[in-house]
Amino acid sequence: SSGTHRQSPPLPSGQRNRTEGYVVPPFEPSSSSPSSIEVGHLSIRYAALSRRGRDPDHPDKPNQDCYGAHHGDDFCPATTTTTTTTTAAPDDDEECTTTTTAGPSSAFFAVYDGHGPRGEECSHFARERLPPLLTAEIERHRLRFGRVANVDEVHASLHEAHVECNEELRSSRINDSQSGTTCVGVYIHGNEGKITVSNVGDSRIVLGTMTTDNGSKEPTIQAIPLSRDHTPHRADEASRCRNAGARILSFGQIDPSTRDDDEDEDVEDPPRVWSKRGNYPGTAFTRSLGDSVAETLGVTAEPEMLTLPVSKNERLLVLASDGVYDVVSNDEVVDICFKFRGDPMRACEELIGKSHREWLLNDDCDEDEANYDDMTCLVVYFDHAVHGEEEDVSEERPAATPDAESPSREP
Repeated sequence: SSGTHRQSPPLPSGQRNRTEGYVVPPFEPSSSSPSSIEVGHLSIRYAALSRRGRDPDHPDKPNQDCYGAHHGDDFCPATTTTTTTTTAAPDDDEECTTTTTAGPSSAFFAVYDGHGPRGEECSHFARERLPPLLTAEIERHRLRFGRVANVDEVHASLHEAHVECNEELRSSRINDSQSGTTCVGVYIHGNEGKITVSNVGDSRIVLGTMTTDNGSKEPTIQAIPLSRDHTPHRADEASRCRNAGARILSFGQIDPSTRDDDEDEDVEDPPRVWSKRGNYPGTAFTRSLGDSVAETLGVTAEPEMLTLPVSKNERLLVLASDGVYDVVSNDEVVDICFKFRGDPMRACEELIGKSHREWLLNDDCDEDEANYDDMTCLVVYFDHAVHGEEEDVSEERPAATPDAESPSREP
């Protein structure tokens, strides 16, 4: 944060102000109806689906995941596309001016994965507050420069909105000492034909693009991760936490007695963030919204961002929580969603169904004995054919990840 605190946009109607805290709204249905929208020059279809996980020790545990799709009047209304045309009036020498508003030129989609005792409250808080904070930041740039925010200004707006959302969560009545949420999002620059990905935590966004790079004469769909998981597996993330005073150790290293000699060697015991003063908080992620204790150990709410153009080869985006990507590979995720591209909700149902089956297979048990994570996906399709564009896969798509390939998270 810049250190200055501008006035925040109001909380949703009927909610208390930020100093009094935030009331979690009723949880939304587990799916969103498929929608088709025009965002600037891009035609988009999308759908989302969320399934509650299962913990045998806590059968009533709520779904801590949620998702958001923001466009139109509730998101960046100042970025609607307006065209003014001046023509001569038919009966006299006067001119006639017509102004047409064509619709939104930006949109924001996101998936939030809450964790900890108050995780569902944290994820819903972020879903409700991050978009209006982002809208306010983008509007500030528009008023300052008299134009729609450019890519650098969108990056700055996303950064500030995440930091401010984290500050609001900290000042709310939600106890975020050991609770928080991930947030993986995508901002659509409709008029510029670009997308900006923002990521905090270990949820993920993957792009499906048409390519002939595999040697086949026919174009095929290729999965390209656009975010990198924020975990202590990454040397840069672990280094930041160590510099803040954290220990980076697995459960087995913290307490060797927890190791089971008969345990499957394929079961991962990931590195976690611990205080030097005690065995807490033990987070397996290095960025989040909330988690005030972990924040003192280098866990941050600042997002990593990436902007890239949407060419005619880009077909879909899949935003999902680790309940999906922990058990289904990037390639499988994109293949499933591309196969059912004619029906976005069917694609979501197939992907969540596949994830659920993989969790059961991994545990080698039936539903009554299973222990699996919440699973959420939001699938966005780019319908280039709406604008009469022909498929073109002649140009090679460069790798889009910020530095290196995203760490694989295979089952």
